[in-house]
Amino acid sequence: MSKDILVESPELLFFDLASSSDYDVVDLALVGLELCGTYLLDNDQSGWDGFVNIDMPMTSRQSIGRIAGHLKWRPGLGKAREAMGLVVDGCHSPMESVLLALLTFPRRLGGLGLSGARANYCIATPSGDRFADIAFPELKVVFEYKGRRYHLPEQAGRDDRRQNSLVGLGWTVVNVWYEDLVDPQLFARLESVALKAAGKRDRIRSDSFRGRQQYLRTRLIPRLRKWASIV
Repeated sequence: MSKDILVESPELLFFDLASSSDYDVVDLALVGLELCGTYLLDNDQSGWDGFVNIDMPMTSRQSIGRIAGHLKWRPGLGKAREAMGLVVDGCHSPMESVLLALLTFPRRLGGLGLSGARANYCIATPSGDRFADIAFPELKVVFEYKGRRYHLPEQAGRDDRRQNSLVGLGWTVVNVWYEDLVDPQLFARLESVALKAAGKRDRIRSDSFRGRQQYLRTRLIPRLRKWASIV
């Protein structure tokens, strides 16, 4: 803009936020998912979405990691590195980031601790490339975020055909609706399906984990309290 104005890069912004006591590991991971994704939060936008899509991410996990090597002794550096371990490139919406966090964040933070996730992962099929919202390539498991329960018939048909092409190649496809994330019973069912699809034992009996999980869900989905009051 001018020689008197300095604009901070997305990578340095991440580490500046890490030096603040207002941001913990979860906060930073959410910032990282946005910076490395193809969406921008837009609080002025009406409706439930609250974001706009962009063509290219502002940065990548690799680029942020490269900066870390030049910031030795910087306050919050350990926190930043821990948060970057939770970031995956390529999420296309805030709710995809939420779903990814609930599936992959470690259990000490309230996530299910599944590893190896890729966002908007390209899968070659006989009918062309298909992009899965969240994929675990080693497990051949895909999670597709559908939003709330309404789709135009044309879009629903495209989604079904895309799912069929993946299933035909041996992938397990798990469809996730907004209600599955905010309704306690539906979320418990989703958790069971996710663990079984990942080949994990479906036995999480720790009360302390349930408390951490509920806290994480409330942080990730601010409207969770509103939803609870409605139902």
